[in-house]
Amino acid sequence: MRSKVLAVIAAATLALSACGQGDEAEDTASAPASVAPQDAKSSSLDDVTVEGEFGEKPKVSFEAPLVVDETGKSVISEGDGDTVADGEQVTAQMTLVSGTSGEEIESSYDSKSPAGFPMDKGQISEELYNALIDTKVGSRVLMSLNGSAQQGQPAQTLVYVIDIEKTTKPLTHAEGEKVDQSDNPVTVTRADNGEPSISKPKGKAPKELETYTTIEGEGPKVKEGQSVAVHYSGWLWDDNSKSFDSSWQDGRGPFAVDPVGQAQVIDGWNEGLVGTKVGSQIVLVVPPDKGYGEQGSPPNIPGNATLVFVIDVLSAQG
Repeated sequence: MRSKVLAVIAAATLALSACGQGDEAEDTASAPASVAPQDAKSSSLDDVTVEGEFGEKPKVSFEAPLVVDETGKSVISEGDGDTVADGEQVTAQMTLVSGTSGEEIESSYDSKSPAGFPMDKGQISEELYNALIDTKVGSRVLMSLNGSAQQGQPAQTLVYVIDIEKTTKPLTHAEGEKVDQSDNPVTVTRADNGEPSISKPKGKAPKELETYTTIEGEGPKVKEGQSVAVHYSGWLWDDNSKSFDSSWQDGRGPFAVDPVGQAQVIDGWNEGLVGTKVGSQIVLVVPPDKGYGEQGSPPNIPGNATLVFVIDVLSAQG
């Protein structure tokens, strides 16, 4: 599962990425950390020194404890790449430091696993979005967050150094060569915007996870540990009349599976997405033991349900 500390920031709060220094991170996060502003020895990002070049792990120092009342941002060094824009997929190295102790909590440079996330306020925090929007690739950004006790974090100022490695505009739907669907238990059709629908499944529900490609993309294959952006719709095997969930609806936009293989999604997704080419559309037929099991996911998914997902793989980074 995800480590408890390093940020790949989820909606409204700092969620945590797949950097792997779990024990050290838990010790730091569980230590007493709340500091009153009047007891702080540093109170601004101007008091923070960051040493090292872009592309190498930074050394962050300040006189602790540091308490910054409001979220702050500073561009330490500006890159010369493309500008990060709304809706794009960003890959970045992230280092997190405790404002209370001045000690590093975690860094993606140690795990050699950069964070990947969409520039979408529905999926990342407004603080991260505002820190990176309109910033050039190749920039090193310093950000502070005066966080409350949440997501396993103590109440303290958190300091982030973010190296923006890459930004790409993901596909809006699957693009590639159509594949024969004669062996597929469902036939997939698409609306003009790419939203799929399926025919009634043929035959008996399978006992094992099954994957079918309906459109084969031309991008690289998805690797375990990457951040993958997808569009998806899901149906019950026994009822294809209405999707029980779809990223196409309500203007939600693509969904991030991060890190694929260990993401907080059903096992069928973690297993079925790996090895798929970016740009592809796949059908996953997910038996109960790879889905929601005996308990289901009320009210839309009953217990022991076999599920059918149509997934457009839009990007893969990290």
